[in-house]
Amino acid sequence: MKAVKLLSNLLFVVLAAILVSFLFGFNPIVTFSVLAIAGALAKGRGLATMAVTKEIWETDIIGNLFKDNQFAERAVSGDQYVVAGKIVHIPTAGAPVSSLKNNTEFPITAVKRTDNEVLYALDNYYQPPKFVEKVEQYELSYDKRQSIMGEDQAQLIQDAMDGLLFRWAWQGLAIGVTPCNNIPTVGAATAATLPGATGNRKLFTRDVFSTIKKAMDKANIPANGRIALLTADHHQQLIDSFSDTALTNFYRFADIEKGIIGRFMGFDIYMRSTVQRWRLVGGVWTPVDEQDPAFAAGTGDSAASLFWQESCVERARGEVNVFDDAGRPEYYGDVFSMNMRLGGRQRRVSGVWAVPEDISA
Repeated sequence: MKAVKLLSNLLFVVLAAILVSFLFGFNPIVTFSVLAIAGALAKGRGLATMAVTKEIWETDIIGNLFKDNQFAERAVSGDQYVVAGKIVHIPTAGAPVSSLKNNTEFPITAVKRTDNEVLYALDNYYQPPKFVEKVEQYELSYDKRQSIMGEDQAQLIQDAMDGLLFRWAWQGLAIGVTPCNNIPTVGAATAATLPGATGNRKLFTRDVFSTIKKAMDKANIPANGRIALLTADHHQQLIDSFSDTALTNFYRFADIEKGIIGRFMGFDIYMRSTVQRWRLVGGVWTPVDEQDPAFAAGTGDSAASLFWQESCVERARGEVNVFDDAGRPEYYGDVFSMNMRLGGRQRRVSGVWAVPEDISA
């Protein structure tokens, strides 16, 4: 097998040397020698693809950030305010002072406007280093290195999006202060489906749409750009509640390429396997950070879907890095890893609502 592979490689180099010599008038023997030496160096030390692969994967992570996570595009981007790849700094103008009507007292006292700033750190997501033994690059029928990096990239993006949704669950910038507006489900009892949860929960019904719509209308939240990100279970429960006519109208506005699976009461509907985990503590619903190292699932936890208007939440992407170290002797192969910074915040509290599953007897 190795002999056949060696012969085919040699034949390829010979043909390449002939072609290059024919096109550019080079000496075939010299051309063959140069190509053979370059090929040997690339094979032995990984020079042919290492730098290019790293740049490609970094670009690929950025390019695929919103693939299957199109809901995250429906937010204000803070990318232009990212400093040093890890901090978001947004200068914010202070509120204007009311005008004086028919003033008769002069001089008018000058007032200095007080400006503010929005400052928050992005979360840093690390994919643990992986290694591939050199021997696997020759024995396997597929490229294990590329396979691992593809899976790591997908998982990195998935985890970053989970963290972004958690950030949107809190008012302002401080985690653990005040959760966003929430309205628990009110439907009939059904078994809990969230991992670690036990007992019954109330079904998600379409009634929450009218409640949240009314609250946003009264708060003067723009009617366009309203989004509902539903868990897979909540989406199915909503679909089950529709008549045939209502279901037809729901799907009429679907745009699968953009991730929109339907529209109801002015909300573009997106779906995700999970959205948020909430917990009822002392009569107060609170979002739970499943990425916290100290996280432990509670039997009383509930799955939650999230509603917002796209100008009321913000996302920001920082630095993206792919690290690659070829020929590590202690691993008998190549080691690689990747990390990314992503974060976000609420911009307007009245335009963000969570719908946790209420506990049922």
